[in-house]
Amino acid sequence: SGQAPVWDRPAPTLRQSYDEYMRLRDAADLETQRAYWREQLRGLPRQGTGDPTVSLEQALAWGPKAGHTVTVTPEVMQRWDRAAREQRFSRSSYFVAAFASALRAVHGQDDIGLLMVVAKRGSRVLDSAFTTRLNLNCVRVRFDGPEDDKLVLRVNETISDLMRAQDVPFAETADDPAAGLSGEVVASLPTFVFQDNVVLPLELPGCRAEEVVDPYAREVSNGLTVEVLPRPDHALLRVTIRTDYLPYRFAEELNGHMLRFLEAGPAMATH
Repeated sequence: SGQAPVWDRPAPTLRQSYDEYMRLRDAADLETQRAYWREQLRGLPRQGTGDPTVSLEQALAWGPKAGHTVTVTPEVMQRWDRAAREQRFSRSSYFVAAFASALRAVHGQDDIGLLMVVAKRGSRVLDSAFTTRLNLNCVRVRFDGPEDDKLVLRVNETISDLMRAQDVPFAETADDPAAGLSGEVVASLPTFVFQDNVVLPLELPGCRAEEVVDPYAREVSNGLTVEVLPRPDHALLRVTIRTDYLPYRFAEELNGHMLRFLEAGPAMATH
């Protein structure tokens, strides 16, 4: 409009943002949280079988990527959302359960670990700051037999525990000798992201506009990332792999396993 913007108040400075972050962190019982993570992650195995194919340094570097995207239909979403309301678990919980089940099917392991992107605790100051609010914590899923009919409920409980202990990020736990996590294990962990950002339609007079979803996640560097992209009545599952050490068929296979889990319905994993 040719006019300078007018804000209710100036954005917090870097110092104010840091002070507020430290205030929230100091209010947390960090020793109890550290004790939780040491116990929760002790003995976590490397994800995948065979010889290690990547070092921690390589896993944290940038490399060539490819992606595979599938659609979770409105009917499937409605069934799961109805069960979530009735039994009080979250959308992210049933998608994490689908991801863990897919990893189990591919790797043949009953002890699955994955990193989940969460938002750091907020406040009025931090909510209005220009800063990074992302954090990583680990979801560990131990399967109980071939047909784990309580999987989603246990995953939801694990995620709830994670959120209570989120003030200790995974990077700190990974460096904690008492947790006993080797670089080999850390490098093998895939990432899960529930991308519930609001996607506003682009309205241009006289034009038809449609959303274009990138074929892969451009902002991540690790070897395997699964994202859920919710839409008004359906969701997209996007698998991003590093092609320098994972074949493209792995992304296709993983998405296929996740879809089959979701299409089987909540009755198979919540009762």
